[in-house]
Formats: sequence, C-alpha cells, structure tokens
Amino acid sequence: MPANPRTKPNPRDHTGNQKRILAEQHAEELAKRKGELAMHHAEAAAGLDDPVALDERGRSIQSVPEEAADTGPVNIAPERVRVRIACDLEKVTIGQGTAFDFKEGQVYDLPLHVAQHLDRLGYVWQWL
Repeated sequence: MPANPRTKPNPRDHTGNQKRILAEQHAEELAKRKGELAMHHAEAAAGLDDPVALDERGRSIQSVPEEAADTGPVNIAPERVRVRIACDLEKVTIGQGTAFDFKEGQVYDLPLHVAQHLDRLGYVWQWL
C-alpha cells in the first residue's frame, strides 16, 4: 500500500515554513503586485503590433511633422516592407556600418534588402 501524502508541513523544513509564513503575511501585497505584473505584460504584448521603422543603418526613424516635410528637399526612400521577427537578435550587421536589434514578435518596417536577408536566414516569422 502506498504511503499517504504528508498533510501537515514537515517541522524540520525551515525554508518551506518561512516561505509559507511570509506568503500569508504578504498575501494582499502579492495579489496587488500580481495584478501589476499582468498589466505590464499585457501592455508589452500590445506594443508588439505597433511597427518600428528602422533606417538603412538600423536606427529608429522619427516621424517628421508635416510642416517640416513640406519645406525640405524630396528624397525617394528605398522600398520598405513590414515583417514580424521570429526571435530576439542583437547587433545584427547587414551591410557596412549597420547594427540592427530585433525583439521577438515585434513588427518592423524595414528596407526590402534587410527583410530579404533576414528571411533567407530564417529569422522572419511573418510578412505583413
């Protein structure tokens, strides 16, 4: 006949006993913190669908106000595509003097040649 599982905590298990005592003392604080962490994770996951535009050198492109865009010279930008990256990548060099950082699941607005290179290596999860 198998032994019955222990229904009472072992009095010699000091670490387990301390953990249980502290959890009971701070139950309200832990519940509040758990809600805060859930909200933080939800906000982080929601931000993954907002595309991040990167230039030829891997820097984020800042949006230009309409007034400034009307007065400056006209530059034709290279063809750009949106992709979702399959895994975290740091300091990816594509071309001379470039360094790209990518976060898993994030949507990026990239030059076509950068997206094609990442796709050839298997790092593009989804073309959008």
